[in-house]
Amino acid sequence: MSEKVMIFSEVKNFTQDLIDWQKKLGRHDLPWQKNRTAYRVWLSEIMLQQTQVSTVLNRYDEFLKIFPTVERLGAATVDEVLAQWSGMGYYTRARNLHRCAQSVMTDHDGVFPSDPKVLESLPGIGRSTAAAVAVFAYGKRAAILDGNVKRVLARIWGFDQDLTKTLHTNQLWSHAENLLPHKKSDLIAYTQGLMDFGATHCTQYQPACIDPQKGSCPFKKSCVAYLSERINQIPLKVKKVKVEKIDMTWWVMIHQDQVLLEKRPEKGIWAGLWCFPESQELVKEPSQAMPAFKHVLTHRQMTIKPIKVHLKKRVRLQENQQWFSLNDVGGLGLPKPMSLFLKSLDLVRDGE
Repeated sequence: MSEKVMIFSEVKNFTQDLIDWQKKLGRHDLPWQKNRTAYRVWLSEIMLQQTQVSTVLNRYDEFLKIFPTVERLGAATVDEVLAQWSGMGYYTRARNLHRCAQSVMTDHDGVFPSDPKVLESLPGIGRSTAAAVAVFAYGKRAAILDGNVKRVLARIWGFDQDLTKTLHTNQLWSHAENLLPHKKSDLIAYTQGLMDFGATHCTQYQPACIDPQKGSCPFKKSCVAYLSERINQIPLKVKKVKVEKIDMTWWVMIHQDQVLLEKRPEKGIWAGLWCFPESQELVKEPSQAMPAFKHVLTHRQMTIKPIKVHLKKRVRLQENQQWFSLNDVGGLGLPKPMSLFLKSLDLVRDGE
């Protein structure tokens, strides 16, 4: 059975209408929109992958204070980068961020390339991120196609094919490139407009055409999804990944004012971060079971059961383990539930 090839009809003045919308109603005061250097744009784009704007707003300036330049970021240790990333999730992004900064320093003389294809060859930079950096930092003509943009274009043109398939995504990429404005002066407003419109108006749930509190949609009269009453069916919803349930035990071992942590493997959940050991064989002191709690990741639901042990003497360390002062733990790369757990307890005095 041959795959359907989409023919995109013309939506009159779409590109110009989106530019006009962005200039009037789009976002103009986000911190990464000021002093748009390639480093600042790249950092914001990586942070905004799979993380809400509200969260990034709280972390972006903090991160820049510690790592104000790509040189400083590349010279840091991966643990220092993970520590600053802690709480934002998807930690592979932080490791790629560090690797990318090192690559820019060693392979590109400390300057981000302006060519989208070259940018795309750097660690952690996909096609859409490369285009965003090229457009915002260098004024290059390149198309973006992140999740928000896919939703906007798919709805307006009624593209109801499975976007997990390369063939269909490539069709949408070609369409996105055809929609680019020809005037260099319009590229930033158009690209920002696509991002803003998808994030604030053409949202996944209750978009502006359904919820008037979000504002009016300038494309209502031409949007195929709206006119055919398929807003909730486009983009096509593929079958959800089954959520895995995981039971995890944390051995919270304390000696005087120090706590034992171990660095997790480089692959798997919380790869490369510091966490409590999940097993122990040498401890003979009485243990205290603490209240279990849940932590939900995208495809995993975890039930974490902490067990606290106050040690009279230190246990023998394994290769990936280390004792840390409680005052120093905050400077490590920790999973979010670890940070919250440590903040909620005084592990030395509690129970003594």
